[in-house]
Amino acid sequence: ATEEYIFSELVADTFHVMISVPDGYYSSEKRYPVLYVLDGDVAFGMAASIARYLQIGENIPEMIIVGIGYGALDKSAGEKRRRDYRPTQAGDAENFLNFLNGQLIPYIDSKYRTIPDDRTINGYSIGGLFALYTLFTKPETFSGYIIGSPSLTWDNYSIFSYEENSFEKIGEMKISLFISVGGEESDEKYFDPIDKLVTQIQERNYSGLKLEAKVFDGSTHLMGPPESLTHGLFSIFNK
Repeated sequence: ATEEYIFSELVADTFHVMISVPDGYYSSEKRYPVLYVLDGDVAFGMAASIARYLQIGENIPEMIIVGIGYGALDKSAGEKRRRDYRPTQAGDAENFLNFLNGQLIPYIDSKYRTIPDDRTINGYSIGGLFALYTLFTKPETFSGYIIGSPSLTWDNYSIFSYEENSFEKIGEMKISLFISVGGEESDEKYFDPIDKLVTQIQERNYSGLKLEAKVFDGSTHLMGPPESLTHGLFSIFNK
């Protein structure tokens, strides 16, 4: 895997970006879908391994994997992910999304042989909150959304008002959406609000949106990331 440090003026911080390309990448001219993984410091290695397993079974195509992290797993990295993934009045999630759209994605598309309209994001917990914020404000950013146990309680459930204002933005766009939650997670914090949000999205009856929701029996919050990504990749790419 390649590692790069990319500075964002918008966020006023440097991101640690990890990139993995398929085995035969340099000996072919082929173009590939891209999977963008939030919380890259911990989730990038997991994503690369899970993709490899599913590719052996020919369940998903080969893809370029981009992990977006902070270069550490310490307390400061925790504060940075809270800054970047939560929609705030100060525009923090908006700044991070503008960094993705204005800087990181164009950089990856120019440097690697990507399929520009085949782009998936994977976010878990508050990373899942950010992925939903993206879906509801700039849905065209990704064609696939893999969202595990999103934290929806933030800022008095403000994500629900983003959902309410997203109908015309999503319209007839072709989007694959996978949302999961663990059966052993807190009803109040995760299960009930996620269930409510999924129902709300389903009731919009979008013509182009393919939504799969899954409950992992016996799964707690920190058991969920590999399950969510495994089933999410399968849901989005196993045609």
